[in-house]
Amino acid sequence: MGPRSAAFVALLLLWGSSAAFAPAPSGSPDELEPVRSAVRLKKFSEAAGKLQALATAGNAEAQYQLGCFFLNGLNGPRDAAQARHWFEQAAGQRHARAAYSLANLLATSDPPDPAAAQQWLARAREFGFSGAGDAAATQATGPSTSLLPATQLTTPQARREGLWLAAEQGDIASLTVLADRAEVAATDEFGRGALARAAQSGSAAAVALLLTHGAPVNAVDSAGITPLMLAARRGEAASVAELLKARADVDAADHNGNTVLMHAAASGNRQTVEQVLAVHPNIAARDVQDWSALDFAEVAGFAEVAARLRAAGATAQHRSAVDTSSAPSSVQRAPQRDLYAGWPDLAVAATRPAAGLAQALLSRGADPNLTTPDGTPILTAAALGGTPSTVEALLSGGAQPTRPDRHGASTLLAAVRAGRLDVAATLLSHGVGAGGRSDDPETPLQAAVRLNRIEAIRLLLAAHAALEVRDQYGASALILAAQRGSSEALRQLLDAGAAIEATDKAGRTALWHAARHAHDDAVRVLLQRGANTEHADLSGMTPLGAACVAAAPATAQLLLDKGARVEVRTGRGDTPLLLAAAAGSAATVDMLLGRAADKDAQNEFGDTALIVTARRGDQAMAQQLLKAGASTLLRNKDRFTAADIAAARSFAGLAGLLTGG
Repeated sequence: MGPRSAAFVALLLLWGSSAAFAPAPSGSPDELEPVRSAVRLKKFSEAAGKLQALATAGNAEAQYQLGCFFLNGLNGPRDAAQARHWFEQAAGQRHARAAYSLANLLATSDPPDPAAAQQWLARAREFGFSGAGDAAATQATGPSTSLLPATQLTTPQARREGLWLAAEQGDIASLTVLADRAEVAATDEFGRGALARAAQSGSAAAVALLLTHGAPVNAVDSAGITPLMLAARRGEAASVAELLKARADVDAADHNGNTVLMHAAASGNRQTVEQVLAVHPNIAARDVQDWSALDFAEVAGFAEVAARLRAAGATAQHRSAVDTSSAPSSVQRAPQRDLYAGWPDLAVAATRPAAGLAQALLSRGADPNLTTPDGTPILTAAALGGTPSTVEALLSGGAQPTRPDRHGASTLLAAVRAGRLDVAATLLSHGVGAGGRSDDPETPLQAAVRLNRIEAIRLLLAAHAALEVRDQYGASALILAAQRGSSEALRQLLDAGAAIEATDKAGRTALWHAARHAHDDAVRVLLQRGANTEHADLSGMTPLGAACVAAAPATAQLLLDKGARVEVRTGRGDTPLLLAAAAGSAATVDMLLGRAADKDAQNEFGDTALIVTARRGDQAMAQQLLKAGASTLLRNKDRFTAADIAAARSFAGLAGLLTGG
């Protein structure tokens, strides 16, 4: 479903009937009726204008619906910032669906803000919203505005398109309403149904629900692709597990002969590959290009996946040796001629274990800048399967190292990804720039850090690779090393002069990321090199806060020992104690209380650690806080005490504890 049709279905879900709007008070005119009339006439600009006027005047329902307009791009380009603004305005008036949509928007933003998302989700429930499901399911969904109107989709086509959109978004509440055995088996013109959409989007909860409603687990689309292939290609382990549990065919192949294992290998996700291997697929299977699963992993540079597949017995394309004692006028082909159909002679020679044949062909005028049928430059083919001397001969013959392969990678990047350090050294010694191509999908240094290839990092740094080039999220090589937890890579990069306080697009430093992932060795290295413990991200969260969100008491202890402030607050007023309580980490809470953390600190919502704990129903942590002297009398901005919240959520034991009953 394209953006235009998805927006149309979103419109159906929002305005399928007048029930999509909150009813007007008895005896007063319905201010939103003109908006509905404009929508029915497809006058969307007029509808947006009327909503804008009502929203500006303070109508909470109009504010919510205007946010939906911006979020779904129903009157121009999608504008998440405007959607967030209007959701916040409506939620500030206790509008439950606005609070829920705001929670989902924050959970799926770039970067996500899980702490704020959890707070708004909790408030949505306090405001009376009952369709959000548990926190894990909420994190998996996109911003949903379709939960209540789903019951109003009465025509078969509307229900079907609503079902497909709900599957794509992981909207469990709408799926529950819309799913039946007839509809879950329906497909579009490309043969894709609800289960395929849920698998491709990575919503394991949606996959499980659709399977229980009879979705055909082995349905194939017009390309022969099954839901299991889609989930495996995405690398979504939870969805793969649900499909395998439903006995999805692990040996199915699409119309190009690609099996589930091949799709999993192409994802680069080791866990997904392990899941597929555990059900004993045909490891020897090959597709129409004679590629195996191992070929997919090796070509993409997924070294860990390739190693696992080799250990399981997988093999890649093998090429027979050629007698190079003389220089024949043409290359002797290997017995498997189909492997080389259309290959230039020089390309075949470049992958041989000796350089003599390639040198002979070059001396006879062979063009070193030709490609194989799949678009791989001869130099890259040599870098992956040949020898350094062959690479050297090709470079001397005029091969261009910046020509991209079919994945957009330069020869140096391909060599680094494949772990060909000898080839990378040859390329660099012949003047190839350590940065690769300007439009490489990642720099060679970023690839080396991501794959934790320490010797490659050293080699590239010695060749003066740029340290501060950023990826799509604004992360430098140092930040990538911190995310991975590679303390040795951090040392190498810092020794080379990497900026220790550099930030990504979310304002997060290497120390912040190391703390968030609880990589204690990496945290120690960064602290030893002088990283600032108070450098907060754009939301105001410091590395200590990140460690508390990660439920990592040892990491938090390291930061506190280096002077991190225990009462530092985020932009929403959360202290480390509040964040640790929200994360459910008793050890972190205990450690912070031992550091004299303010047990009754309140955030911008008025929530205390005890209120947050009551919302989670954690009786043990509540006892921990009460023992430390936390007040049961404080109320949040909605005038609820911790006991009120526990009682409203039917945590009877906890409510009794908090009231002394």
